[in-house]
Parts: sequence; C-alpha cells; structure tokens
Amino acid sequence: MKRLLLPICLLALACVFISSTDKPERRKVVYSSNVDCESCQKKVMENIAFEKGVKDVSVDIEKETVSIVFDESKTDTLKLSRAIRRLGYEAKVIKFE
Repeated sequence: MKRLLLPICLLALACVFISSTDKPERRKVVYSSNVDCESCQKKVMENIAFEKGVKDVSVDIEKETVSIVFDESKTDTLKLSRAIRRLGYEAKVIKFE
C-alpha cells in the first residue's frame, strides 16, 4: 500500500500543475482600413479568419475598421496587418487590448 501512495501523490500533483498552467492570452486589435463595401468586408473576413491564431474577425464598413481577436502565442499584430495588406487594404493599428 505504501508503494502505491507515492505514485498516486505524484500523479495528483502533476494533474494540479497541468491544470494550473497559463492559458493562451487572447488579445484584440482594431485596424483602420480602407474597407468600404460589402465585397471588401467579405474578402477580409473570409481570408483573415484562416490566419493562424485568429479567433474572431469583424469588419465595420461605416467606420472602415477591422477588429481581430487572436491568440497572442500564435500570431501578433504585425503578422495580421501584413495579412490584411496582402489582400490589398490598409492596416494601421488604432486600438490594442
């Protein structure tokens, strides 16, 4: 019985440690962009959604902004702005949370 106690305690300790590790940090960035029509909106939303680490994308045509929620451990604002520029649109950070 004593031989089983140590492995069980170690296993329990490992489970507590694994469950307490930090979860990936989600951040939100808002870009000023020249997205001004529904076609542009659709193009950005469909393409940026597949960028690594992106969790949510929204485009506001009236304000000409692109908002992206992303996993900071997988991507950053520079990579996301490059992805928007590759689609042919401007991407200037106006808000980062």
